[in-house]
Amino acid sequence: MVKFALYLLVLVILAYGSQKLGFSGLHFLFLVAILGSVACMVLWPLFRQIFEATASVLPTKSNREQHAEPHDINDERVQQVLTKEQSRVSTVREEPASAVRKDIVPELVSVSEGDPDASFDSLREHFARNAVYAFRPYPPHREKHGRSKVGGLPSLPKNVPWPKAPGAAGHVKAGLPLHFLAQIDLADLPWRPEGIPETGLLLFFGRFDESLTWAEPDVAPQNDMQVLYDAEYSGTATAFPKNLPPIKDGNYHFDLLFGLPGDEKTRVFPEWPLNFAKVETMPESAALPFASPEGYDSAHKHHLTAQLTAAFATMETDNADICEFHLFQPRTEEERAEGKPLVLRPHSETGFPFAPRGMSLICRILRNRHGAKLEETGFETCFEDWQMQAETLKESKFEQRMVNAFIEDLNDFLEQAADKRYSAYLKADIERALHRLVTETGGSPNLSKLVPEAVYAAASDRHPVFMKDENGIKCPEFPGARSGNCYHQMFGHLSSVQFNLPHDSAEQLLLQLFNDWGAEMSIRDGGEFDFMIEESDLHDHEFDRVKAACGGH
Repeated sequence: MVKFALYLLVLVILAYGSQKLGFSGLHFLFLVAILGSVACMVLWPLFRQIFEATASVLPTKSNREQHAEPHDINDERVQQVLTKEQSRVSTVREEPASAVRKDIVPELVSVSEGDPDASFDSLREHFARNAVYAFRPYPPHREKHGRSKVGGLPSLPKNVPWPKAPGAAGHVKAGLPLHFLAQIDLADLPWRPEGIPETGLLLFFGRFDESLTWAEPDVAPQNDMQVLYDAEYSGTATAFPKNLPPIKDGNYHFDLLFGLPGDEKTRVFPEWPLNFAKVETMPESAALPFASPEGYDSAHKHHLTAQLTAAFATMETDNADICEFHLFQPRTEEERAEGKPLVLRPHSETGFPFAPRGMSLICRILRNRHGAKLEETGFETCFEDWQMQAETLKESKFEQRMVNAFIEDLNDFLEQAADKRYSAYLKADIERALHRLVTETGGSPNLSKLVPEAVYAAASDRHPVFMKDENGIKCPEFPGARSGNCYHQMFGHLSSVQFNLPHDSAEQLLLQLFNDWGAEMSIRDGGEFDFMIEESDLHDHEFDRVKAACGGH
């Protein structure tokens, strides 16, 4: 309207000037049209600034709302704005990610820190998505579980070969088998999005070398990962192929601490069952289609904490402040300072070493990391013999006399090797062996029964659902928060240490495997594997079209 009025004004001025100069008829009309258009193009930007500056100071309702102070998200006026914008949000979700509006929710919206749950509900109406947490029950066999698990051996579908990287001829990845990561029984899920089958087994494989460089340019995704779907549950536990590379090219955690000369490198992750819980997820603040409201992150954390508390009510969910197995006789501060040797408490008080496998692991870590000290003190052959005896017994119970003799030899070694600093090293390595023992209980119901509750409690800091913040308040163990999770995620909003997926992306999260200390699946430095699938492929059950990325540092 303003531009049209300016155009009429210019025409009137030109008409008056043309008559004074003596122009008339067609010449007049032609001259007025041409000069009028040119004049409007030149003068419009200047007049536009004048009109906008004048309009901005008028006492209109629009100007009062624009210059108002920020209000709480529960404010009645803000609620009206959110309600008005709800239909626009649903429309934007159908557009490509590149077309996402940045002003879907006004910047004046903020989350009240005084009542985060109430404030958060207003944003949940727009962005909440259901998800499923696949968690490792702890202790592992306290609850019933099915086929779902991380690690161990896969239930490969009948007549389906072990997945391997196709690769181009001569490529470094060509023909190499992929490592088995996890399998999910879809029948066990408490919730599933539209398109996911109600039954069947999903098996996830990935290349777990030292670099973990996935999604390289010009390299097909199948060289890094593959997903199999067995709708008929036709498979059984399948041994890995002989040419499967060692995990992390032989630099796997177990090999570095417990490996001995002549041992084969580890190719299979420890097995641990998975159970499931339905939760509600919200996008990370960086994935919101507008500037993150004040207080959003704290409200997000509070919201998730409440859900995890309910979902994992039957688990040991709090990480121990101090990991203490209480294996040794107490020492005073003076005795510690003087370097008094560590002395193991009797087997009758602790149950140590709990199982033949526990004895084997202790002998292995002593021989691996303290070989020079064993040779110096004359105990090298002693612990080699104890290891052989323990590995012959496997998981059967050993005699009291045998256990007492082992503890006596271990106490003698601790006394002869003792000094203030070295005693601490020995104590830490014995506890590392017990952490590994707990890890191996995930794949062995019989072994899990031999480990007492006190040991599970002492090792719980590697299997936490929650951690404590700087104020001592319980909060969720977010991905990357402490480089170790005991739960993983299916569906819902992506929660990543490195990637931000727009809330309306055409890709959907299928499975997110987090860095997991308890299962000794260390993905870079607190990273994760993100398996993504297009919505159309999900509805067609085209799981061979899944793509994945490895996040971390």
